[in-house]
Amino acid sequence: MLRSLSFIFCLAISQLAFGQKKQHVRFPPPVFDFPFTPACELPDHKNELVYTRFIYTSKGDLQPEEKTCNNIVANLYLPPNVFLDPKYSKYFKTIRLKKRRDNLIIDAIGVFGDDQWGVEHGIGDLGNNKYRFILKTVVNIDPADSGK
Repeated sequence: MLRSLSFIFCLAISQLAFGQKKQHVRFPPPVFDFPFTPACELPDHKNELVYTRFIYTSKGDLQPEEKTCNNIVANLYLPPNVFLDPKYSKYFKTIRLKKRRDNLIIDAIGVFGDDQWGVEHGIGDLGNNKYRFILKTVVNIDPADSGK
């Protein structure tokens, strides 16, 4: 009897220990000499070179990580002269192929702005974005679930 209770107890503990769901931890942006600008403050820094963090959605839009400024939606523009690590290219390809809604966390240096054409007609696949982020350097790209 004692042996079977011990076995059931060990089985229950192992289920709790190994049955936990893995959660992705979002780390703060890397720190280096270039000052970090939160994405919510980007309209105040139009046409300036900035280091920021965006969430790239499965719809192809860039949105701030902070939920308090959800009116900033931008189109990501990757100039032909900017090198993108093949690992990061793979992330962009797979995010569009997945059925569920995944996101990418992008830490990058670039220029945020809106141009006359974008303000009047919209930028992006559906023409809804009035902002554009021109990528200069990718600091890091990290896959993350949209539900977090």
